Amino acid sequence: METPKPPSLAASSDSYAFHLQACLRKRDLFSGKSIHAQIIKSGLHFGVFLMNNLMSLYMKTGYSLDAHRVFEEMPVRNTLSWNAILSAYAKQGKFDAARRVFNEMPERDSVSWTSMIVGYNQMGRFGNAIQMFVDMISDGVTVTQFTITNILSACAAVKALDVGRKVHSFVVKLAVGSYVSVANCLLNMYAKSGDPRTAKIVFDRIRLKNTSSWNAMISLHMQCGRADLALDTISMGLIWRH
Repeated sequence: METPKPPSLAASSDSYAFHLQACLRKRDLFSGKSIHAQIIKSGLHFGVFLMNNLMSLYMKTGYSLDAHRVFEEMPVRNTLSWNAILSAYAKQGKFDAARRVFNEMPERDSVSWTSMIVGYNQMGRFGNAIQMFVDMISDGVTVTQFTITNILSACAAVKALDVGRKVHSFVVKLAVGSYVSVANCLLNMYAKSGDPRTAKIVFDRIRLKNTSSWNAMISLHMQCGRADLALDTISMGLIWRH
């Protein structure tokens, strides 16, 4: 599918948005820059929705400086604007910039906090990720399924069992334990944090186990020196696959 022909200068904000989203899907930076120039000439560059789309295009094509320039020139920003630039910096490992944006945000939501947690995890700064989660809870921000899977990964990495158990309570509270991605993260956290008994309980409660579930349990048995149980689990896993 080709990128739609750029709109005329007289085009509406909706038309520009449509074409920008087409550029975004195709990662068509050349056409996107052309549309950006037309938006400025038409005087529509004050619209937050259009500018958010432009930021997304620049960030997803690797032009973070252009995205930041758009952000800085926006007379009005919404939470999506702030989260977009924050997420971009965090994913690129530019943590000084990400932290600066985070601190300057007039309002932070779960996306803001989780973006920082994800970024810290990617940098291997698991202690910072856990502290960010603790601060998030203290601020009364809603915890999402995505937040939970990422913070459980951080807990597993540093064997933070006490924090992991508190996260487990959020899993119960939010009733997301039935999601296999969450259950697998819980299983992995308990297994790596030295609580094989609870890990086995979590495993047994997973109704729709996947390959990751079985592999985690096999690894746990091997860590505990129970090759017999590992072999039994492998056999059960083979039956499950068929």
